[in-house]
Amino acid sequence: MTMPYKLILFDLDGTLLDTLEDLAAAVNHALAVRGLPLHSLQEYRAMVGHGVRNLVQQALEKSLDAAGKPDDALIDAALADFKACYTAHIDVHTRPYPGMPELLQDLHAAGVRMAVASNKFQTGTEQLVREFFPGIPFVAILGNREGCPLKPDPEIVAEVLRAAGNAAREEAVMVGDSRTDMLTAANGGIAAIAVGWGYRSMEASDHYRLAGSVTELRSLLFDRPFYVSEPVSTPPEHPSTPLQSLVYETFAKLAIPFVRVDTDPGITMEDCGHISARIGVDIVKTVFLCNRQQTDFYLYAMPAGKPFVTRDFCAALGIPRVSFASADKLRELTGAAPGATTILSSVWPAASGVRLVLDRAVAEAPEFACTDGTPTCFVRLSTRDLLEKYLRGRETII
Repeated sequence: MTMPYKLILFDLDGTLLDTLEDLAAAVNHALAVRGLPLHSLQEYRAMVGHGVRNLVQQALEKSLDAAGKPDDALIDAALADFKACYTAHIDVHTRPYPGMPELLQDLHAAGVRMAVASNKFQTGTEQLVREFFPGIPFVAILGNREGCPLKPDPEIVAEVLRAAGNAAREEAVMVGDSRTDMLTAANGGIAAIAVGWGYRSMEASDHYRLAGSVTELRSLLFDRPFYVSEPVSTPPEHPSTPLQSLVYETFAKLAIPFVRVDTDPGITMEDCGHISARIGVDIVKTVFLCNRQQTDFYLYAMPAGKPFVTRDFCAALGIPRVSFASADKLRELTGAAPGATTILSSVWPAASGVRLVLDRAVAEAPEFACTDGTPTCFVRLSTRDLLEKYLRGRETII
């Protein structure tokens, strides 16, 4: 087995450890002693990740609201109270995310070097890493230190590379749960993997890979061959999303035969090549588009190898310029996650106003294959069944 990365930089909060509840409790303590309004766990979820001084400052600003911005003296005093409380109760609720300790042990056993690169204050970072991952010989445990810039400044990447014996950038990867982590990797010239279980809602991107679970992260870090199951003609035993469940319920209701495969997350063109080879037909690419006013939305299924050209698409439909719609609108109107856009979303209730468009090459092919609304399951059916049964009653533009 080849290991794609020889050095892994892990973010701490929201990636290795779930620390949110202890952080929130300590900031609320600093607010309470000043008689200021407290904040919910969900509110703190949007504040963490930029260092504890920034966290305390945001909490103060939110509590003061129209009363004015906190001055440095107030921030420093509240920060001192926060640190005293947090240091004394740093591990009351904090726990590793399930599967992370085992993953780190397996990476260490495989000879992969690891580091922690966090914006948490240094003593707290060291305390938590040594308490929860005592058997891992990290080459560096780096947090927020005086005189050192915070992420996304690339200096922390350079420091880890030096600590690892001037490791090559192409052999390193940053694993984190925020756009700050992804920017840190980009600024530092190394690869990045975003995790889907942290404090931020991360989306698929051409600039990094997305691991929705620790199992998926393990697959990416150990570089095992891309997994595609043997084709089956039965629905998933345990559907992972409401849309996936609805797709197969519709197949059953309309007596549409299908073949499907379970896979690792299908993100890249190379991934789709593996899937196409196993399922027996090329996977189509579907994009979700909208006009500038976000009043008109389109699901457009096209051959995987065909580039999307906005000008050509708009000219063919006689419409003003469109662009890719947001991930939030994708979820709302199609029920699909980023990276799993599919025209099969036509049965999603909120998709009734979305216009369906098929490239002529796709519409004239005998068979059709696409994601079922998840990035880990792909389905093949006849194009005639798609057009005459599944999409029946829906205006479909060819």
